[in-house]
Amino acid sequence: MNRFDGLKRGAWSVLVMSALAFALVGCEGDTGPAGPTGATGADGADGQDGVDTTAQQAQLESCATCHGGAGDGHQSIYDPHTSPSDFGLTFDAISSVAAGGGFDFTLDFTITKDGIPYIDPVGFPPSVESLSIYIAEYDSTTGDFVQQLGGFPGLSASNAASNGDGTYTLTQNLAADPTAFAGGAIVGRLADGKLDIADATAPRMSMYENLVSASFPIGDIATYQPAADVSGCVACHNAPYRKHGNLEAVVAGVPDFVQCMGCHSVDSAGGHPEWQHEADNPLAWANGDPLTAEEQTLFAYQRTLMNDTHMSHSMHLPYPQSMQNCDTCHKGAQLAQVLDDTNFTAETCQSCHPVRGINAQPGEIYNQSHRAPALDYLWTRGADLSFHDITSTCTGCHGAGVASSFTAYHTGYDVNITADTGQRYADLYTVSIDQVTLAGNLLTVNYSSTDPAVVPELLVSLYGWDSKHFIIASHTRDGSDLCPSSRGDGCRMEWEPGDTSPLFTEDAASVPGNWMVTLDLAAYVPTTFLPDDIPTLIADGVIKKAEVTVTPEFAVGGVDVVLSAVNETFDLGTSLIVDDYFKGANASVSTDKCNACHDALASSFHSESGRSGDGIEVCKNCHVTTSPGSHVEMASRSIDSYVHAIHSFQDFDVDDTFEAFDPVFAKRYDAHIHHRFPHFTITNCEGCHVEGTFNVPDQSQSMPGVQSTSSTVLTWYEIVGGVPVEDPSGRNIGTVPELVTGPASRACGACHRSEWIKDDVAGDLAAFNAHTDSFGTLAENDAEDTVLYGIIDEIMSLFE
Repeated sequence: MNRFDGLKRGAWSVLVMSALAFALVGCEGDTGPAGPTGATGADGADGQDGVDTTAQQAQLESCATCHGGAGDGHQSIYDPHTSPSDFGLTFDAISSVAAGGGFDFTLDFTITKDGIPYIDPVGFPPSVESLSIYIAEYDSTTGDFVQQLGGFPGLSASNAASNGDGTYTLTQNLAADPTAFAGGAIVGRLADGKLDIADATAPRMSMYENLVSASFPIGDIATYQPAADVSGCVACHNAPYRKHGNLEAVVAGVPDFVQCMGCHSVDSAGGHPEWQHEADNPLAWANGDPLTAEEQTLFAYQRTLMNDTHMSHSMHLPYPQSMQNCDTCHKGAQLAQVLDDTNFTAETCQSCHPVRGINAQPGEIYNQSHRAPALDYLWTRGADLSFHDITSTCTGCHGAGVASSFTAYHTGYDVNITADTGQRYADLYTVSIDQVTLAGNLLTVNYSSTDPAVVPELLVSLYGWDSKHFIIASHTRDGSDLCPSSRGDGCRMEWEPGDTSPLFTEDAASVPGNWMVTLDLAAYVPTTFLPDDIPTLIADGVIKKAEVTVTPEFAVGGVDVVLSAVNETFDLGTSLIVDDYFKGANASVSTDKCNACHDALASSFHSESGRSGDGIEVCKNCHVTTSPGSHVEMASRSIDSYVHAIHSFQDFDVDDTFEAFDPVFAKRYDAHIHHRFPHFTITNCEGCHVEGTFNVPDQSQSMPGVQSTSSTVLTWYEIVGGVPVEDPSGRNIGTVPELVTGPASRACGACHRSEWIKDDVAGDLAAFNAHTDSFGTLAENDAEDTVLYGIIDEIMSLFE
């Protein structure tokens, strides 16, 4: 019998006997008088052993049989997007003659394929899927791109010709003469082999297997110095950075971003006033109200790269950082350039801040804390500054000795992450684990910090079997009533200075800056679903290793700042530190990739300051397979399930969102679920994962887990003409119970379930669960988690 068998076997026996008794009673008629006692009958045959329902439900997943290379398959869909192009493109010469009240502009260019001249086999025009040309004029005296002339409307015999040797000539009548520009460029790109990536099908979003760009610089274009660095774009959007999936920010022969300036010039009106409407007047935006005359004036803007980039990231997209960390995009000298008081203008402010924020200011119903606050709020809190006029010239006061300079309001850094010197707090204040020892059941950890004012929290979690997951995590309360809190009375294997816990003892020699703390593993009281205490589980080989983590907290000037946690894997049998236990060289996820987009992982979605470190083991102290997703429905709290669902843009707390129908919350929900991973598709597994680590999980290393129930959605909606309206028929997805599944259904399935949940496709979701049931484990959990832990033990014991 396995360790957890008896728990479920007893419950099953009671259920069977109760049902049998009920059935017999239901068949009886009138009892009548009692008859005489009959002779003693012969002994009956021995009954069969009770049914072990845990064993019936626990079944190894066979996902790898058919889907073993699924992760590689996803990656192979994305990889052509960033692979070198088979084509080559060069712009050879330009010329222009006056004609038709304008100028006939001619561009000579060359196409190669596989290094040889490309002579299209079907004639002209070349049968590549797209060839786009952009013309931008640059004024070096103002630093502006002052004019866009558009491009060629399409290659046809009426405007272009093949010279028969891989060279081509295009002619287009333009209103101005590009050859006479004092500065500017002809920039274009050739694209062929459009990729069939399902979530990259939005308007103006295209990804190609072959993409190559070319330029022809004009005049003093080389003097243009971009105020932003392409590395900031690459951080979230991957390299090479391609806006809309097909426009390269870096093109040989011209400064960075010049290809973007073919559209983003000061002579063009901004095309997305709805971004400002969304943040400025959320209810009118959600209801689809047309802009008032006042709003048309208020929201009018130039289609500069600054405006479109700031507005899209600050007002519309779920930007994963604070907009105050200008250094993400503006590096080094660029940061001083953009924060110069000459840029303290209404246009700069309004590119990030909505003006009014109607019912969306702090404390109001439609406020979103991660957005830049409305200018009206900033002008009226504290001293009344409502005399400000958005059309006024800020530099008349700011930077002129009358009012504060730009840098007094924006240092250019996230104040929680980086000091105004540009140094990251995580580099200035560090912690370390100096020694871990085990004597009997007493685990002692010596740890220190570079500043005694740092408040460190010690976490100890225990791995199950030889897997990468914790069977008992630090954040899981035990079965005692000795540590009362608002969330329960059990004790956690978590301690910080000043805590009183029967699990921990601080040594008399421990002082701030150098702590010595002992955890009594035997003092942790088993919960109802754990049949044994920790020492017994260690003796049985269920628990072999511990993860010791120190998460620091620190405040500077009353502001909680972000520091880095440290962690070590400790072998309880050998009392030695284990190098690279599912981390370091053996990690499946790179936190550097996470921080490329998030800057400092967890800072934007956890209030505590030391929640991240060099690996995701720090996250796993809370994000365990044994807990259901508390904010994400039909997901495990396991880090793989959570992250996959979140990056698929499954929404948080749908039940809270739709307690009552509200058009703003419904429209925001609809916008959120239609966002996509910033690589333009979720299929780029290497956006987070280490190469080759994203196929079906190895079940000997990845424990089964539990997924949360579906949310109880009280109201629902549908989008009609772009406007959310309440749908009286409600949501299609009904009640899905808390389910126990294997690791592939939990991890890989999180992405797939997200799509069906977002689309409210109940049938496909049910079919996926049925597929999981047929080829793996799918069992409804019980309130005591005995099903969950019985299945974990049943399956993981197979690998002992």
